[in-house]
Amino acid sequence: MSETQKPEKTPQSLVTESLLKKTLKTDKGDDAELISYEVKDFTSKGDNYACVVTSALVRYRQGDQKEKEVSYVAKCNPCRKQEIFDSVTIMAFSKEAAFYHKIVPLINVELEAVGQEPLRLPECYVNHEVEGEQVLMMRDLRVDGFKMFDRKKGMDKAHATLVVRELARLHAASVVAQDKMSEPIEDTHDFLMEDFDTLEMPDGKKIFEIVFASNLTNGAKMAEKIGGYEKVAEWLNSKSKEGLSMFVDCIRSKNEPFNVVCHGDCWNNNILFKYDEAGKPIDVRLIDLQICRKATPATDLNYFMYTSLNGPERKENLQSFLEIYYDTFLQVLSRAGKTMPFSLEELKKEYHRMNLFGFLMALMIVPLVVAEASEVMDFDEFGEDVEESMKGYEEKMLAQLDTNPLLQPRLLATYDEMLEYGVI
Repeated sequence: MSETQKPEKTPQSLVTESLLKKTLKTDKGDDAELISYEVKDFTSKGDNYACVVTSALVRYRQGDQKEKEVSYVAKCNPCRKQEIFDSVTIMAFSKEAAFYHKIVPLINVELEAVGQEPLRLPECYVNHEVEGEQVLMMRDLRVDGFKMFDRKKGMDKAHATLVVRELARLHAASVVAQDKMSEPIEDTHDFLMEDFDTLEMPDGKKIFEIVFASNLTNGAKMAEKIGGYEKVAEWLNSKSKEGLSMFVDCIRSKNEPFNVVCHGDCWNNNILFKYDEAGKPIDVRLIDLQICRKATPATDLNYFMYTSLNGPERKENLQSFLEIYYDTFLQVLSRAGKTMPFSLEELKKEYHRMNLFGFLMALMIVPLVVAEASEVMDFDEFGEDVEESMKGYEEKMLAQLDTNPLLQPRLLATYDEMLEYGVI
């Protein structure tokens, strides 16, 4: 490399000494002195899409104490060469940073006021906002014993219950916070309304029109290949050009009692669990708030149910999950002296009203969930022609029906429910 040539920028190179010094002081105090650090990758292909997640092991000294170590997680701009993804990256980092620094304090005040624990999220210490070099420095939850559930397995009731309760706490506390505001929370925090349909950079919205169309047409091809699901294939093909518009209709749908701050991306990869000695899940952390939004809570519930659970587990326990969600929501509002804005029966109807959203997310996420690392979507391999790149991905996913026994049962359970519930 010549003296005038700059070294190639990588996500890991964005984790700099100055950034870690700032993180260390935010976490440990102004007298914490950084001695050295090492950037250490720990995630696998298929674990992350909108960013690259790595970690930094920091050695430091504080006062006269002996040298200590602390680990931080760094969520970094993926440094993709294709400019077509820049608008997505900018939106994702700005939304998540704003959520941690603006929404989390607002909601935690309400939870703590009614004697509840703060939101179960990792601490966000530093937000580095330089365009093209965005980094969020977070608490490393691995140190506390948290880890990701095997994405290829559908979550059981014990795991799912922890997630449903935490979603209810987030949603309910946002209602309490909203009631104390003089204007809609999305007016004060307009990033909550930024989404795939508001991307301003050239081709930003077009990317997702292509992605959603591809998901629907590929879902149709899978239904045809499996056989016996001609009605599903016909419906998916007829709606393929409407994928993004159907998604937008769901997230923008107004049903006044159901109007909360949503996680937006609640699926297996964005959830961590802690276990007891017997292997039972006892605690949960929600992570990756990069597409948080103001919407009906039924979008979060459907997203989670159809991407992270197997069909039998979802269907057999749906009544129980909705009751757990409702009771947790009610508890937060009752302690705050607020009236519950909807009944359990109304929640059930709202959940089913948003089954289309669950279907759209399942078509996008489930093939990724069950795929081997070598088969998952890799945006770094995409060319400037997104449509052509998606065709290559479709071929991989279609081939999975023959090689991956986990895919077909997940798809069929979803197809069956969409037929039963009248979505198709």
